[in-house]
Amino acid sequence: MFERRTKTTHPDHDLDGLVRHVALADWLVLAVVLLHQLVATRDGVSLPVLLASAAFAIGSILLRTPWLPSGATERRLELETWAMALYISFVVWRTGGVDSPLQSLYLLPIVLASLVLPAWRLALVLGAITLAYALISALGSEAPLLSAAFAGRWLAAVGPLLIVAWLTSQLGTAVIAARRRAAALTDGDPLTGLATRAVLIEALKRQLGEGGSTPQVAALLAIDLDGLKRLNELYGHEAGNAALRLVADALRRTLRETDLAARWGSDEFVVLLPGADPNAAQAVAQRLRHAVYSTTLDTGTRHVRCAVSVGLASAPRDGTDAAQLLANAEKRLERDRELRRAAANGGQQPGAAGAA
Repeated sequence: MFERRTKTTHPDHDLDGLVRHVALADWLVLAVVLLHQLVATRDGVSLPVLLASAAFAIGSILLRTPWLPSGATERRLELETWAMALYISFVVWRTGGVDSPLQSLYLLPIVLASLVLPAWRLALVLGAITLAYALISALGSEAPLLSAAFAGRWLAAVGPLLIVAWLTSQLGTAVIAARRRAAALTDGDPLTGLATRAVLIEALKRQLGEGGSTPQVAALLAIDLDGLKRLNELYGHEAGNAALRLVADALRRTLRETDLAARWGSDEFVVLLPGADPNAAQAVAQRLRHAVYSTTLDTGTRHVRCAVSVGLASAPRDGTDAAQLLANAEKRLERDRELRRAAANGGQQPGAAGAA
């Protein structure tokens, strides 16, 4: 299943540019804090802020040494996010609390977390920053902690940060989708325009956490165009090619921007659905069946309808590595193919893709 490979980019390479920008951001944060202490305070740099700045600088340097395993760029960036958020919280507390002019520095770890982390870990970072700001506000506010005045001031400060996090996360999702589309165009299947096996396998490995990235929920659809051999025999290979393009077009209409479809073999396709649970994947399979069947194929002599068999596997339920998940999807595809053949022979409507 993995024998045909082409050269692909390791997922960590996509983060290299971001790592360099984060390194620069660390030193800019330190420079802003120290300049504020020198210019805006009468007594110069306070000892606690100076010690915290030194600790943050040392930590930033250590995160760029090869002590973490190979392929752990995402983990480095996550540690960097937490370190930056902790440092900024301490500095805000020591430089005026809710009135500190350095509150806007919170935008840096929030933007970084939104670009790098999955949704639930981004929520942890946002929750920690929100809690830290609430504690800082409570310590320095004269208004009662449960008063409307305190809540209004807290929401006015935290609300824009949460909006920035949401917008940045949406932008990151769009960028990932664009990179996948670009990869499919660069190294795509010439007949259908979909991605190749190698591109999908690499994306699947990254989704499942192979190579040091963070494992995430995903579903996989293995799809087979029913009756391609007979279609070629009756109407010629050009009709068969048109049927394959019909399925590819149906996939493009059915899938989200973040999903990835690849041509797997002569009449097979595989679709990666990041973040999809079995129920959501089942719904996608049903929509795909309808999209394929509802589009007629012009063979030159008559219009015919195509159909597909679908096998579904989801992670982590059906496997935690690419080979296992692909094998289970193939097994479900074979079972669905047999059920559809039996239903056709018995004059019954075939059932949905097997997801047990």
